[in-house]
Amino acid sequence: NKEYYRATRRGKIIKVVREVYLRDDIACGHSMCTACEELNKTLYKTIDEQERAAAANAELTAQNVLVLDTNVVLHQIDLLEDPAITNVVVLTTVLDEVKNQNFAIHNRLREIIKNHARHFYVYSNEHSRHTAIERESGETPNDRNDRAIRVATEWYRAHLSKYKVKVNLVTNDKDNLKKAKALGLDGMTIQDLVMQMSEEHPSLVDKLSAPDDDEHTDSTDSKRFQFPEHKSVTVITDLLKKGELHQGILRTDQSNYLEARIRSDQLDKEILIKGLEAINRAVDGDVVAVELLPRDQWTAPSGVVLMDTEALEEDDDSIAKDARMVETHQPTGRVVGIIKRNWKPYCGAVEFKGDAKATTGAVQLLFVPIDRRIPRIRIRSRQVGSIVGKRIVVAIDSWERHSKYPTGHFVKDLGPLGDKETESQVLLLQFDIPHHPFGASVMKCLPPANCMDNITPVDMIGRRDLRSECVFSVDPPGCTDIDDALHCKKLPDGNYEVGVHIADVSHFVREGTSIDEEAAHRGTTVYLVDRRIDMLPGELSGNLCSLMSNVDRYSFSCIWKLDEAGNVLDVEYTKSLIRSVASLTYEQAQIKIDDATQQDQVSTNLRMLLRLSKVLKTRRFEAGALYLASPQVKFKTEELGGDPSDVELYQMRETNSMIEEFMLLANIWVAKKIHKHFPGCALLRRHPTPKASSFELLSKLIEQKGFTFNAETSKLLSASLDACVIEEDPYFNTLCRIMTTRCMSPAVYFSSGSLPYEDFRHYGLASDIYTHFTSPIRRYPDVIVHRLLASAIGVQSVSLNMENKTVSNLCEGFNFRHRMAQYAGRGSTNLHTLIFFKGRKTVEKAYIIRVKANAFVVLVPRYGFEGTVYVAEPNAPSSFTYDCVNQTLSNDTLTFRVFDPVTVEIFVDDSKAHDQKLKIICINPSIPSVTSSSSKSANITTFEESIQDVKSITANNNIKKKSRDEPNDRNNTK
Repeated sequence: NKEYYRATRRGKIIKVVREVYLRDDIACGHSMCTACEELNKTLYKTIDEQERAAAANAELTAQNVLVLDTNVVLHQIDLLEDPAITNVVVLTTVLDEVKNQNFAIHNRLREIIKNHARHFYVYSNEHSRHTAIERESGETPNDRNDRAIRVATEWYRAHLSKYKVKVNLVTNDKDNLKKAKALGLDGMTIQDLVMQMSEEHPSLVDKLSAPDDDEHTDSTDSKRFQFPEHKSVTVITDLLKKGELHQGILRTDQSNYLEARIRSDQLDKEILIKGLEAINRAVDGDVVAVELLPRDQWTAPSGVVLMDTEALEEDDDSIAKDARMVETHQPTGRVVGIIKRNWKPYCGAVEFKGDAKATTGAVQLLFVPIDRRIPRIRIRSRQVGSIVGKRIVVAIDSWERHSKYPTGHFVKDLGPLGDKETESQVLLLQFDIPHHPFGASVMKCLPPANCMDNITPVDMIGRRDLRSECVFSVDPPGCTDIDDALHCKKLPDGNYEVGVHIADVSHFVREGTSIDEEAAHRGTTVYLVDRRIDMLPGELSGNLCSLMSNVDRYSFSCIWKLDEAGNVLDVEYTKSLIRSVASLTYEQAQIKIDDATQQDQVSTNLRMLLRLSKVLKTRRFEAGALYLASPQVKFKTEELGGDPSDVELYQMRETNSMIEEFMLLANIWVAKKIHKHFPGCALLRRHPTPKASSFELLSKLIEQKGFTFNAETSKLLSASLDACVIEEDPYFNTLCRIMTTRCMSPAVYFSSGSLPYEDFRHYGLASDIYTHFTSPIRRYPDVIVHRLLASAIGVQSVSLNMENKTVSNLCEGFNFRHRMAQYAGRGSTNLHTLIFFKGRKTVEKAYIIRVKANAFVVLVPRYGFEGTVYVAEPNAPSSFTYDCVNQTLSNDTLTFRVFDPVTVEIFVDDSKAHDQKLKIICINPSIPSVTSSSSKSANITTFEESIQDVKSITANNNIKKKSRDEPNDRNNTK
């Protein structure tokens, strides 16, 4: 027993008693050690060879072995991930300390350990009689852990000495290194190790974190640039308690990196932070402490779009933001301290002028991140010839007061600039999309491929046999992951029975298994233009779970009894077994409906479903559901995976809306059921009611066109949008609906126990309660909802710790994954748009949708993207006057307003290999100061940027995404 005292966060001293069981049979892990090999044989003699192989740790094999201390792991994880670093002892002291300090790095270290080819061996020094120590009186926890590492290193040295194995302690702690050498241990810094290996592995030098700052600091910077000093954590904590500082997450402006904002709980309005000095070395996403400036120094956003900035819009409420800009002044402040850094690896390229191949030795370079909200980063490299012209990953190490830029280090090379495969890889890394192959432990969870061929009575316990029903599916062409099917029939009493059958993914993905953990980590299937990153292995998503025709499949069914008016008379939830009779495309289903000569059962049932869906849709819109336009475009390719050759509009049919209505109905009724049984922890989805202030600017702009705009309720808003019709310009109504979406927040997952019932409402769908049930193959929240529903009907227990806090934490992660998947999809569309326009100039009609101080943003309907048109050359005075209140740009001869049609020329500027851009210039009316040869770049975003969960623009029919159960997931209407 070990007893010690520790202080809680509130200052209370508590006694801690810990039992530690020490063993003398823990092997050293080196292949040369015969004594420890005998220990292993004894330890594993009761299990077979396969289990032994699975349980065994990676072996050490080299004559030189490294023992790392905690700080080396925490600060040099990028270096440690390089395959050149092998034969490392990872002590449990270090592993536990890393886990406590940085869970993300702990997971990365675990991934290295799993790769047996790297020979990273975990030694349980805290449980070994040879190496376990107790904390001495007056010894700090950090000193105790350093001593534990030295003791373990000393044991390893003595233990392996007879095999002539050299054991090196790697630490950058001067005191720890000094004490190790006093014990006669071989010790070195991580820099020493890298220098020893640099001749054979020169790239390791570039991956060293935290190099000497003096080497990286431009002397001119230190003379003319000096950031204010950050306050200490102690001072910040004290001032926050007194209310003299404000804490929040720094969000850099999407179009101007010289402006940022934070939201403070103490203020109704956001705090504006303007200028590099006021931002004071904070990076987008950092948690910062901000000091308010005196009220007479408060100011307003500039409204300027910086011409070298092309950030993806993470917040879609652009119109609402512009509305806030109409205010003349807002609270303004400056960053005085960093509470928590949000640094992560960044993708981009280096700027280099000269002959990269002829450059030798270490060279200082400026790395330009793709995300232009992130500052440029200084790095040093000995391999200039290898990284110039490449997409690379860089991590920030530090940012000193006297340096204009932060200092960082090279992490890895992704591939050539402009290469489609490389740029797609960049998207996955930039938006933190898990895309590694499914591991062996996950694949072991898969059932036999023929498991559905022989269904036994045991398999049918708690499950209805619905194979006699005429069940069919309707999907986009080429769909392989069919997660929903339907049936419909007329009952003897004149009513209808309608069933929605959803793939029973939870039958195959059992809670707590490796495949469940992996699916939860991925959160969602990610759809890029030319590929799909699946949440589940293909054997499930494209076969065993997919509700294909003419095969038996497990499903979870929601079956209603409906009358002619669409009223639900009864509802049943049941696990089921179905056998779909047809897998139709939307077009095939529409042909069956429209061709009166087709009187087969499927065609007849389709017509019944369509008739009922129209009734349901009418009722929804009468209740206040919104219709927000989403004309969808897709790339056409000559071959699978090829470059885009053309763009065409996605055709919507009645059958799209038909399927959509019944998916919505299923989600609503399942939400009611799980909330009834789990009122404090049901996983639901809400779409917040927009604030009236969000519509102020849009309302003014629409009223300037002669229309009344009322957004007090969703029903009044819907009526207002319906009235916005200009006969000679049919696209005006579409524009109004698109811009309305920008005034709303996205729909989010939440726990029912975290909000009062009145806040559950799904504004866009005009539904009091809603969830996601209908797409478990591609969304993990649906899997949890399936488990809750199964428990609610008594066919399965939920072992998940179902508490409000647990579900709330899960929802936070799901919302993040969903958001990142959307950004990755948009980025893929941007990439393929750039590829499509290479080598061609196109003249198209566009519409102005936003006006800024030096530019206006246009929407190009033909290609479904937005771009920024600048009205002046960079650093040149503009002849235009910006009216923020009325959203106009005007000079003596021209005036640009929101909703104005213009003619634009679109082309690619590839003058900078690392920064190729799509440019848009206005040619009618022509802006004299901006020419085709020198116009600045467009900030390309897709038309779908206004919709958070619409179908992904696809390059071929095999990349399919269904969003019919919550049509415009941003505002949740179609």
